[in-house]
Formats: sequence, structure tokens, C-alpha cells
Amino acid sequence: MRGAIASITAALALAAGPALAAEKAPGDIPPCPSSEETPDVAALIRRTEKLLEGSSSIGTFSMTIKTKDWTRSLKLKAWAKGRDYTLIRVLEGGPRETGMMTLKREKQLWNYLPQAGRVMKLPSGMLGDSWMGSDFTNDDLVRGSSLVEDYEAKVLGVEKAGEREVWRIGLTPKPDSPVVWGKVEMLVDRQSCLPVKQVFFDEEGKEARRLEYGDFRQVGWRQFPARMTFIPSDENRQTSILYDQIEFDLDISDDTFGLHRLRQGR
Repeated sequence: MRGAIASITAALALAAGPALAAEKAPGDIPPCPSSEETPDVAALIRRTEKLLEGSSSIGTFSMTIKTKDWTRSLKLKAWAKGRDYTLIRVLEGGPRETGMMTLKREKQLWNYLPQAGRVMKLPSGMLGDSWMGSDFTNDDLVRGSSLVEDYEAKVLGVEKAGEREVWRIGLTPKPDSPVVWGKVEMLVDRQSCLPVKQVFFDEEGKEARRLEYGDFRQVGWRQFPARMTFIPSDENRQTSILYDQIEFDLDISDDTFGLHRLRQGR
């Protein structure tokens, strides 16, 4: 589910102070149709994906997992190239976690376990397991679906979300798309065309989890959501991501995503 994991691996530094002046968006980025009641919804979703992803990215972020009984935080660094290659390393965490790495190469996933000094390929039976104890799963990392390529989208209406006026957009899977959700709904701010929330439903139409965006900051041409909060619908817990640094569209060597990197522990 690329919408969530792009939010992890999408990675110029996010200034702690005033935002930098905005750059002009590239020519292939659809403009924001803020004055239209019914916009070109495919172009709007494509703009949103470009905002969240980029062709490649490097970034550092904190991930905080909260439950009713405990809170746990990790600091991580992520490298990503397209939809097929991602490397995530734990920079700071507990004794067992610091130095752990996860590598995605196309549809395969490996973990490096520093305490054991070994690399483990995840079997298909573990894809549904939690990634790093968070509300993301290993399957979220592997699938890498696209809202543009894998879903049909339509505007369901205009409504209020707090102080914002938003489009509610419904997305249903295209035939034979490799997705796990029965449908997705997305709220997009009509003034800025920024994503506000995504809600994911199972095949029976029951809400399964939601992803909320906030703390928007200027990064090049983007207004990028530095904070993203992932909330399961049936549990008293959540996972929040807060970006410290983020940079898009870099030249990243393919060697970065080689298995030898994991075997060397770096």
C-alpha cells in the first residue's frame, strides 16, 4: 500500500523555522484545480502521489508507536528509488533494534538483524506481521500499490473537514489490481489540493484504518506533510511519523539497494 509507505520512504531538510520560498512545480505536475466543483480527479490524484513520492528520496524520520499501555519511539533513515527499491535503517532505538535494516527489492523483503549478524528473507507467511512493531505490515512495504494505477477514482462530494473545505474522493480497485482494500476514500483540500486524510476499507466495506496528514512544510515546490498518523479502526493504538529531513528526486546508486549492504551491516 504505497500511500502509506510512500509516506515512510518519501524522503533538503525540513526547516525548524520559517518555510523556504516555494519553487515552481515541474511541468509534468498537474495544477491544482481549486476553483472547480468537480475536478479532473485522475489528475488530482496523480498530483497528490507526485507530492508524496518523487522519483527517488532520502530522509530521516521519527516513528512513535502509542498504545493504551506503552509508547515507543525509533529514529530511522530511508532511501527509496521508484516503487521497487527501499532501504530503511534504524538509527536509534532499543538495544535489539538499533542497526536493524529492512530492504525491499521488487516483491521481496529482507531484514538484517545486528545482534545475530545475519540477513533473513521474509517468507510469505510473515508478510501480514507488523513491521518494527508499528501499525504498518511487511505486506505494506512489499506491495507498493498506486492510487493512480490500481484504482478508479471519482469525486463523491464536497464537505467540511474542520476549517477546511474538501473533496471526498472514492477509489475502487481496478480489475486484477494487486491490492488488499475493498475501497479507499481520500479527503483533499479544495484550496491547496493537499491530502488531509485517507480511509481504508476491507472487502466487506468496514473501515479498517486511516492515515491523517498534518504539519505541512515547504520542500522545494511541494507543501509536504511532515507528520503522518496511521490509526487502526479496531484498536486503541496509533503510529505517527515525523520527518526531520527530506529530499526528493536524487541520483541514488543501485548499489545502495544491494544485498551485500545488509550482509556488511551498513
